[in-house]
Amino acid sequence: MTTHGSPGAPPTTTRAVAADGAAPDWLLESLGEGLLVLDPAWRLVYLNAAAERMTGVEREDALGSPIWETFPALVGSPVEEAWRETMTARAPVALQTVPLPRRPGGRTAAVFDARIYPVDDAAAVGGGGILVLFTEVGDRERRRRDLAERSEENERLRALARGMAAEADSGRLLEALCSAARVLCEADGATVAEIGETEGKFVASLGHPPSVLGHAFPLAGTLTGRLLAEFRATGQASLLRATDAEARDPAYCGELESGGAVGALLLAPLAAHGDLLGVLAISRAEGRAPFGERDAQRLQVVADHASLALWKARLVADAQAATRTASTFLATVSHELRTPLTALTGYGELLADEILGPLSVDQHDVVERMRGVTHQLTAMIEEILTFSSLEAGKELVRPVAVDVADVVQTVATVVEPLARQKGLDFVLEVPPLPPPLVTDPDKTRQILINLCGNAVKFTARGTVALRVTAAEGTVRFAVSDTGVGIRPEDLPKLFRPFTQLDAGLTRRYGGTGLGLYISQRLAGLLGGRIAVRSAAGEGSEFALILPAAGVATAGVDGTGVVTA
Repeated sequence: MTTHGSPGAPPTTTRAVAADGAAPDWLLESLGEGLLVLDPAWRLVYLNAAAERMTGVEREDALGSPIWETFPALVGSPVEEAWRETMTARAPVALQTVPLPRRPGGRTAAVFDARIYPVDDAAAVGGGGILVLFTEVGDRERRRRDLAERSEENERLRALARGMAAEADSGRLLEALCSAARVLCEADGATVAEIGETEGKFVASLGHPPSVLGHAFPLAGTLTGRLLAEFRATGQASLLRATDAEARDPAYCGELESGGAVGALLLAPLAAHGDLLGVLAISRAEGRAPFGERDAQRLQVVADHASLALWKARLVADAQAATRTASTFLATVSHELRTPLTALTGYGELLADEILGPLSVDQHDVVERMRGVTHQLTAMIEEILTFSSLEAGKELVRPVAVDVADVVQTVATVVEPLARQKGLDFVLEVPPLPPPLVTDPDKTRQILINLCGNAVKFTARGTVALRVTAAEGTVRFAVSDTGVGIRPEDLPKLFRPFTQLDAGLTRRYGGTGLGLYISQRLAGLLGGRIAVRSAAGEGSEFALILPAAGVATAGVDGTGVVTA
């Protein structure tokens, strides 16, 4: 790059070592900058000791010779252009960060800053020529380049950290970590292997054949096994380097996605909470340089992130397994309980209808109480079975054209007696011409009975209302009450399974804590949602909002059935 200006006042006379063999000028010889003086014929008439050291050219060999013969690499370079500009225009020119060979024919490049001045004193050596002051700035450029690389590396790591915070899927997260390791360490391939007692398994892979992902391998005789053995013996493991000759690891199938053979390997242990979870490995193609210390430092940073990701994945897997076990247990117990409860309900109906003989007033009262309890238990069991089905992804939705008035009337038939028992008014409002709706009527009824049942449960006095309206392609079923209401800070907790907002409420009002969770999940399956408005002490409104046209086509298979 060439910049013009007045870089300072140059010396106008020189009495240093020159082509005529005069004695060196001690001041010019003591300069830390290199100094060249050229006459109008481009002959080198002076260079000081610093110039000798920086260029690798001997004074006695260069003085008196044309500069282009001494430094042929200058021909056609920005240096020649700047020198000719100063020689012609007699104006100073500055050059910055010019790369040139260190010596004639040399391969080692050096980087220079230079200032070129005209020398107009006819009495001076080189009068009418030019004077060049130059400094090697390779160290400065290397520092600048290192700083830029570190800045870029830090930004990538910050982006990786942001991505980790935002990414919930552990598989995609590990793949992102592999990608970061490849880029930062200039590797051809990267893998994450999860390890057990005797076997490892690849859970993320980039740059290797697709068959590597999911590939299980015995740890014995592998580099991964060596890391595990070190960890078991010492409680810690360091990074492990392998050269081309050592990298014939059966765990890596010996090849890259490009078809080339795996050469150098660098493996980082992934440890967390005193346990070795796996290994992050990067690889280069056979023949490429082995990984250096800088690569090891970068890989260690990525490995720290990968350790957390793998630990998170293991926790999620354990939690999911525990949830599946709990759901299976709940479903099994609920099925087993439903059979005797069905029989008990039937016997209660026989007694209530006096099929087995007349009952006294007190006996009628006992039978009604028994029927109420069995209905309550049956509803709880149905909730648990629905929950288990939703968690297993087996809940089915069958959308059909629905008579809205018929659906809400069925809901009223169930809810109105419950409200009457508590001394509450129950209000049902449906437009004279009910809006058309395509949805699953059974799921819709189930949601509305849950919402209305909750409203009755948490209202001590006043009114529970179910109102139907239609607007902008949706049908809105709003269930309002004059009950206890909900504090703003408790609203986010509403739809968590097995949860009520106050531990005391479970004892006071009963229930499994599944009703709102199930209702929200079913509403989602129907393509809708549940909206909530509430204030503590002022009652609540829960609104089921469904698309009038039903579930989006993309969510329905050829039979018109949607699964959870």
